[in-house]
Amino acid sequence: MIARIHTSLPTTAADAWKMLLQRDAFLYITHGMLGFRGAEEWPEVFEEGQVLETQLLFLNIFPVWKHRLHVIRVDHENMEIASQEEGGCIRRWNHRKWIEGGSELSCNYTDEIDIDAGIFTLFIWIWRSDSNGTENNAGRIIRII
Repeated sequence: MIARIHTSLPTTAADAWKMLLQRDAFLYITHGMLGFRGAEEWPEVFEEGQVLETQLLFLNIFPVWKHRLHVIRVDHENMEIASQEEGGCIRRWNHRKWIEGGSELSCNYTDEIDIDAGIFTLFIWIWRSDSNGTENNAGRIIRII
């Protein structure tokens, strides 16, 4: 199941791209429902080829399963980052995020996730699309493909 989330951001595309590559931005976006054991030791900036192995922490407290995040592409020219993730009931979490220019005062952010978690796929998709309070909920469009 593929989910696409579109959000308009009140910043330049260049600034949004710099933020998207930051470990702390990733942790901020996922904070709340999930934490990652040892994330403070991750590199500050995501780079192509990095493999991060961690343990997911449900509600940032309860250990659930080992998780693997492999950054497969960082395309600075097209402002796109892609990762392949897996662990626990998550067989596939192919994640692609990109920034597209808008005006000098705004840009567009798209987050696309190809999820396979067996019988839990729909539940995880619903959780993912409803849990990001850090995103501009009024400005996002969610579509299942």
